[in-house]
Amino acid sequence: MRRIPHLMFALLILLTPTHSKAGDAGDAGALFLRMGMGGRATGMGEAFTAVAKDASALYWNPGAMSAVLGTEIMFMHSEYFQSLRLEQLALTHETEYGTIGLGFTGLYMDEMDRYEDIPSAIPLGTFSAYDVAFTVAFSRYVIPNLSVGVAVKPVYQKIDETTATGVAFDAGLYHVSMIPGVKFAAVITNVGPPMKFEEEEYALPRTIKLGASYERDIPSLKSDVLVTLDVIFPNDASSVDDPFDDTNVDILGEISKEHFGLEWVYSRMLFLRTGFKSGYDSQGATVGLGVRYQQFMLDYGVLFGSNDLGDSHRISLSLRV
Repeated sequence: MRRIPHLMFALLILLTPTHSKAGDAGDAGALFLRMGMGGRATGMGEAFTAVAKDASALYWNPGAMSAVLGTEIMFMHSEYFQSLRLEQLALTHETEYGTIGLGFTGLYMDEMDRYEDIPSAIPLGTFSAYDVAFTVAFSRYVIPNLSVGVAVKPVYQKIDETTATGVAFDAGLYHVSMIPGVKFAAVITNVGPPMKFEEEEYALPRTIKLGASYERDIPSLKSDVLVTLDVIFPNDASSVDDPFDDTNVDILGEISKEHFGLEWVYSRMLFLRTGFKSGYDSQGATVGLGVRYQQFMLDYGVLFGSNDLGDSHRISLSLRV
């Protein structure tokens, strides 16, 4: 029975709002929408707004999908403590009119024992809880060095017999600078009307991100180096790994969070990564690695955490057609 409080803790911070009144800073719910995608991005401190390397651009910045060539499919699995799991699937497909993206995110756990309101050692049965979101996105270049993208995400949440439904929208820009190797990007995610569990209404976890990246080839070492930076402005001061940080922020981002990433690539086959997330109480360093073989890319990343959710281990497999 000792595992029940930990599972309920995860439910409270991932499936429900952090405060009571929708629209106020610090009250966002549906926090699973902020949990990140891809082992590659995880290893680089989730500083991926200005990176267009794989199908996870569907999640990080729909405007960057235009730079993902051909057709790419990505599947990601993430393990948290005990039975909490995150599964994600993304597909991007380049056409003559632009790039189309389709995605799925599902957060779930094993069934849990149900008890009366009064203390009891005998469960009445079991119940389940899960979150799911689907994504449909489109991106295209409006001028040679600037692409824009939008995404719509139907969202469904369930705890026992209580459900909530909603819809979120993302919009992003991706710019290839005249400076060789430099890209800039901006995105706003999870914009939409409040959701409601029974009588409790809560805002979506809206976030504004500004990103930059710099990539350089080093032919003498058969290597490439990628450096990334994201500045994050959430509509609340909480995140999935900071449930007790109730410092208020507004949409202008009085308090920001910074993400840093570094990737070293050898012979376009071996990838070593590290990163750091600044401004969080319980997040910080990240590490990761990747291996490419022909059209396949296998990535693993670890996001170190100091709260009850623990470290996040994420593995993703990509196929480019």
